[in-house]
Amino acid sequence: MTPTARMRTAYVASDLVLSFVGMVVYSVIKYWIMPDGYEPRDLDEWLLHDGNILLGNFLFPIMQVGLSALSGYYNNVLVKSRLDDLWNSGAVALVGTFIIYFLTLINDYIPGRIHTYELILFLWGCLFFPMYIGRTVLTLAQRNQLRRGHGCYRALIVGSQESSSRLRERMRPKSDRSIAMFNVLGRIDPDSTQSAIRREIAEKRPQALLVTPHPGGMQATVDMIERLYRTELDLYLTPELYQQITARPRMTNVVSEPLINITNANVPPSVSNMKRVADVIVSSLALVVLSPVLAAIAVAIKRDSDGPVFYTQERVGYHKRKFRILKFRTMRSDAEAAGPALSVEDDPRITRVGRVLRKYRLDELPQFWNVIKGDMSLVGPRPEREYYVNQIVERVPYYSLIHQVRPGITSWGMVKYGYASNVDEMIERLAYDLIYIENVSFGVDLKILFHTVSTVVTGKGL
Repeated sequence: MTPTARMRTAYVASDLVLSFVGMVVYSVIKYWIMPDGYEPRDLDEWLLHDGNILLGNFLFPIMQVGLSALSGYYNNVLVKSRLDDLWNSGAVALVGTFIIYFLTLINDYIPGRIHTYELILFLWGCLFFPMYIGRTVLTLAQRNQLRRGHGCYRALIVGSQESSSRLRERMRPKSDRSIAMFNVLGRIDPDSTQSAIRREIAEKRPQALLVTPHPGGMQATVDMIERLYRTELDLYLTPELYQQITARPRMTNVVSEPLINITNANVPPSVSNMKRVADVIVSSLALVVLSPVLAAIAVAIKRDSDGPVFYTQERVGYHKRKFRILKFRTMRSDAEAAGPALSVEDDPRITRVGRVLRKYRLDELPQFWNVIKGDMSLVGPRPEREYYVNQIVERVPYYSLIHQVRPGITSWGMVKYGYASNVDEMIERLAYDLIYIENVSFGVDLKILFHTVSTVVTGKGL
C-alpha cells in the first residue's frame, strides 16, 4: 500500500469510528435532555434495544464519510492544513446535521421548540468535534512525517546544475513549520534527448518533475516543457516560470516552496467528485428512459446494412488510459479496411441510417455506458485514437493537457467546432477543449449540454 493510500485509509477509518462515537454521545445527550415520559427511562434500553437508534448510530457515520468523500476531502491527503480540516469538518457536520434533522428529528414530536434547537446544536457538535480532532491528529502526524522526509513525492529536477542547486536550497525546510513535499532523486539536464529523459525516469521512477528555467532563455524553456509533457508525469514549475504557465496556477500550501502544477486540471476536488456522481446518475436514467429509442435504432441499423449494431474502438482517455468507446455503427463494416481514416462531408462509407444518426448525434447514445463504467464523462474533451494522438502531440505537445480530465460524450469543442475531418481541424478544436479544462464547473457543463441538446433537436451536426 502506498503512503497516500495508507493516509487515505487512516482518514476514512478515523472519520467512521469517531462519527460513530459522536452519534452515540448524541444519543446519550438526547436521552438526558428530553422531558420525563418522552423516552424510556432506562439508558441501556434506549441505546441497545431501540432499533431506530441502533440503525442511525451505524448508518449516519457512513453517511458522514460519504459526504466527506463527495466534498473531496480524501482526494489529496499528502499535505493538509489544519484550516482545511476545520472548514471541511464543520461543513460536513452541518450538512449531516440537516440531513439527520429532516430524516429523524422533524418526524419526532418533541415537546418545546427549545429542545429541538438544543438537539440540533448538540448534534452538530457531536458530529463536528470528534471528526475534527481525529483529522487534526492525523494531519499533524503526517506533517511530522514529511518533515522527516518520509512519504514525500519522488521527484527529479529538470534544469542546469546552478538552477537545480538553488531550487534544492529553497525547498529545504527553513523552520519547524516548514515541510518538504518532494524527495529529490536527482537532476535531468535540460538539453537531454527524449530517450535520455525516458531512461532516467525508468531508472529513478519519479512521480513528478520539478522544472527550472532553461539557461538558453524563454524559447528554450518552452521547448523543454513541451518535451516534458510527453513523459506523462506531473510537471511543477518554479515561480520564475509563471509567465510560461498555460493554466491558472493553483497553490495549495504556504509552508513549502510554491511550486505550481501545470499538468492537473484546475478543478476543485468537490466539483470533480460531484461531477462524477452526476454523470453516473444521469447516464443510468438516460439508458433506462431512452431504452425504446436505443432498441429502435438497433433494429434500423440491422435492417439497413450488414454488420454489427454497435461499433467499438480503442481511444485514449483519462490520464492516457486506453478504453473501448461504444457507438452505434454508422459506416460500412469495411470502412477502415485500408487503415484509420476520419470521416468527411458526403463520406461514401456512411450508411443511410448512419447519416441520420450522425446528423442528430444519436450514434453517441451508447456512450452513456462508457460514462457509467468511468471511462468517460457527460462533458469533456472528445477522446481520440492513439494513431491521431501521436500525430497531434508531435505538433502541439501540450495536447497532453486534455487528459487531465475524463473525455466526454460532448464537449465545448464539439459545440463550437463540430466534428474534425483531419488533424489540422483536431488541433483547432483543441483550443476550445483547453479553455474548457480551465473553466470546469456545473454551470459550464449545463451550457454545453443545453447546446448539445439543441444540436440534436435541430440536426445541425455534420
